[in-house]
Amino acid sequence: MTKKEIKELAKEIMEEMDTYGVDMAITLDEEQLERLADSIVDKLLGNYIRQQANWYSTSTMDDIYRAFKKKPNKQTKRQSTEGELLGQLASLMTQLDYHTELEEYEACARIKKEIDIVNDKLSKL
Repeated sequence: MTKKEIKELAKEIMEEMDTYGVDMAITLDEEQLERLADSIVDKLLGNYIRQQANWYSTSTMDDIYRAFKKKPNKQTKRQSTEGELLGQLASLMTQLDYHTELEEYEACARIKKEIDIVNDKLSKL
């Protein structure tokens, strides 16, 4: 599944949510669910493998020693990668479905706002 296909799928789901409101039942058929899951896993693993290959190919023994000797410092806020955003989107969609089934519409509205934010970030990538 390409980046464009993922964005289109997310856009279709969001348009359907806007059309029917947050109390609609979100249903993904097995193929769509598999495609979304495969895409998320591919992005996460691809990014991880790339980082590991880069680290192993550019690090010296001194770098490795320093990396493990350092005390962890506070991480700075960094821009989310596409894989992280897709993971957040999948999590939020699952939460939305759960709260929809329980008819907790206030929670659904809050989650929908978060989904809109993630979709905005994805569209800017």
